[in-house]
Amino acid sequence: MKLSLRAIVSHQGRDYTVEGVLSYKLGGKTYPLARIVDGSDVVYFEPLLDDMDDRVLMLREVTDLPVSGTPPESISYKGQSYVQRLSGAATVSVLGQCPGRSAGNCQVWRFRAAGDLFIQVEKWSDKVVVLAGESIHKGMVDVLPAT
Repeated sequence: MKLSLRAIVSHQGRDYTVEGVLSYKLGGKTYPLARIVDGSDVVYFEPLLDDMDDRVLMLREVTDLPVSGTPPESISYKGQSYVQRLSGAATVSVLGQCPGRSAGNCQVWRFRAAGDLFIQVEKWSDKVVVLAGESIHKGMVDVLPAT
């Protein structure tokens, strides 16, 4: 599932427009994270990475989980216990508009909890960004290419 700028991602009756794509190169793999927008609702969408995947991520930036420095191996957030699943130094490239982010390097940690809930922590040189959300089945989204 390759996303291009101005493509439409439909989910639960809302049509989000792809305004930007962050590509994280980490451990020999590239993880695309599209910034999709519908009005004031901003979601970070990780599309399918290969044909074997049947889940996509829908994450939103959160400010109620204070993280500074290196996060611990597990995080407690909103009554759930999240366990670290991925971590490392990433080289990030940016396509389109991703306000508050620029191409460069950051540390990335991804955590998972029961119920397909995820947290991603990004430590940049000047800030820490925390995203939280869920994994959903690919059948719950439609991606329409840009025209």
